[in-house]
Amino acid sequence: MKNIRIKLGLALCLTIGFSEIAQAQTARSSRSNQPAILTITPNEGSGLSGEARTVEVWAGRATAIDFTRVNERIIQIFLADPSRFTYATDTPLDKGEATTLFLRQIIPLRFPNLTTARVTNLFVKTKTADGTMRLYTFNLQAGGTRQRYNGLSVATTSPEPRQSRRERTVQVSASGSISIDDIERGLQVAIARRYTSAHDPIVSKVRNFLATARTNSNRSLTQLAQMVNLRTDVLRQLATLGREESNSQSQNEVINPNLVRYSR
Repeated sequence: MKNIRIKLGLALCLTIGFSEIAQAQTARSSRSNQPAILTITPNEGSGLSGEARTVEVWAGRATAIDFTRVNERIIQIFLADPSRFTYATDTPLDKGEATTLFLRQIIPLRFPNLTTARVTNLFVKTKTADGTMRLYTFNLQAGGTRQRYNGLSVATTSPEPRQSRRERTVQVSASGSISIDDIERGLQVAIARRYTSAHDPIVSKVRNFLATARTNSNRSLTQLAQMVNLRTDVLRQLATLGREESNSQSQNEVINPNLVRYSR
């Protein structure tokens, strides 16, 4: 009997161990498909299409924000709380040729009469070749234990053809699918109605997913969700919320707040 208990215990440990190893390998595989540089549009970077984009900077690492693809030169940088972050550009700002901003964490400093914040804001002013100026705004915060990306690249994306936009869907069942537009609309509704915080890590994942999906036509949306380690049931809940908002016929229609409950 004692030997049987030992064998059963060993089998259980091995089963759990192999399960954990498999999950870890799956997570590593998903992370390996994550783009090192995420693409955002000028409107997203300027905060004109929603909340300011959150940029994370990890200890001992750098995060880049690149404007090369939109051919914009950085002319001014303003960091609200410089006590925990520092920045540099690829060329000196006074030369008028800088196109890439590099951000790093530093050991916290104390500045007289300066307030601090866990999430501070960063402003970057740029100029195009024809003299047009644009102001970008970002929320800046320290990253967690694992770096998820190396930077952001600002790029103007052309609108997808109507047929192509219909094809950008996630298959959720044998009889239905959800679209990028539904997901994006649902995210905006969830934040506006405070079903979730704009700074929730899941919200950041969804935004990364949307930015990647808008510029990557070579992969299915299911594959893109896996690349950013985002569960499709979250996308399904957001899309449902987005569709209900779109199809709402009256101001008095109530959408169930329990619809969007993220599983972390």
